[in-house]
Amino acid sequence: MILHKENTARAELLYKSISNVVSDETQYGSSSLNNSEIQMLEKYSYFIQNLIAFEKEIKQDNNIKVLIGHFISYLKRIIPVKDATLMFYDDVDNKLVPVNKHQSSNIVKAMNKFNKEGIFKTIFSNKTSLIVPDLESYNSKGAKLHYLILPVNNKKSNYGVLSVLTSLNKESITELEKKNINILLNILLGKLEKIKLTEKLNDTYDELQTYQAKLSNDFRLSAIGEMTEGIIEDIATPLQVIVSNVDILSEENKSSFELKQIKNQTKKINRVINRLVKFADVNQKNIKIKPCSINRIISEYFELIKSTLENANMEYILDFDNDLPSILSHPNYIYQLLTNIFSLLKSFKADKGGIILQTRFKDNNVYLRVISTIKANYSSKIDNENDQYGLAIKIIKNLMKKHEGAVEIDSFNNGGTAISLRFPLKRKIRK
Repeated sequence: MILHKENTARAELLYKSISNVVSDETQYGSSSLNNSEIQMLEKYSYFIQNLIAFEKEIKQDNNIKVLIGHFISYLKRIIPVKDATLMFYDDVDNKLVPVNKHQSSNIVKAMNKFNKEGIFKTIFSNKTSLIVPDLESYNSKGAKLHYLILPVNNKKSNYGVLSVLTSLNKESITELEKKNINILLNILLGKLEKIKLTEKLNDTYDELQTYQAKLSNDFRLSAIGEMTEGIIEDIATPLQVIVSNVDILSEENKSSFELKQIKNQTKKINRVINRLVKFADVNQKNIKIKPCSINRIISEYFELIKSTLENANMEYILDFDNDLPSILSHPNYIYQLLTNIFSLLKSFKADKGGIILQTRFKDNNVYLRVISTIKANYSSKIDNENDQYGLAIKIIKNLMKKHEGAVEIDSFNNGGTAISLRFPLKRKIRK
């Protein structure tokens, strides 16, 4: 039920032809039309003017609440209207949801009741309107108000309904009035469809930017992994020579304090190398979703960046739930989440600060909370997707979508930021 442009053009031509007929009758003072036919032409002329005026009124409007307001206003020029609501079916539970969520809930409740009782089957199959008495206004003389219900169909399925609460009943409303309401509705649906397509295009563009940023992020991680391999090889070879020589010298000087110190420090270097090897390995393997211990991945990540945090005067505490179940993910995803979270905090410079990483299990969800003393100005930066902050948030949200989870970011007036990631254990998608 979407109005095409040619329908509007036809309406304008019809209006002009009607205007010419009335003008000719007035000019020549004679008429082959009787009074009832002239009244009908005048009624047609009025309805067409109403339709053209409505289309011009909403041409520049993109606010759904304003559009519905204009629609009801012009609807009242056709028939008496107490209230009207346009509703579409929700894909999940097949309930009718109003386009403007601020509209009357009484009509929505009544329509969902009718839908549940199967009253709408006829109007959808026959594509016809239906008038149902409003039982709440019923008295000894019958119902004072009635619901005029018009189906909204698309090519594939039943899409929704327009419900108009009016004082007119089945006998008092004319077919001409119904047709005008249908055309008015089609104009509105065409506008709503345009808004929907525009929003979809904008979402696609935003998603493209997110994937570009993510690709850049993945490339950096991959580059780090490749460089790490070369650096590890450059360090590991001379380190092995040092270890071998220290072992030889230790046989001759078993009580040497200096040799013991050298041996302990070489072991420390070796542990760092092993962590770098693991990091490089994660970034180069194909990503395959598998059960992951988020506590273990976070611990490994912090071992890797511990010295960086210390140099930045950042203290951290790991507060883990030891009974945490595994989540479906990949270490690469968790690494990217943590990297982007810390890039958020790093973008708001502070002399020093503290970070608490907390994991909890509740209601079949695993929660990762990052609580920091650093205050992130979330509200003013979120809309700017071109800066590092905005891109980091887009990447985090995109990664959480892969987990069918959610992210919440809160900044506190007295300072500090809390970032909460929710990982559901029950998932629909296994990618």
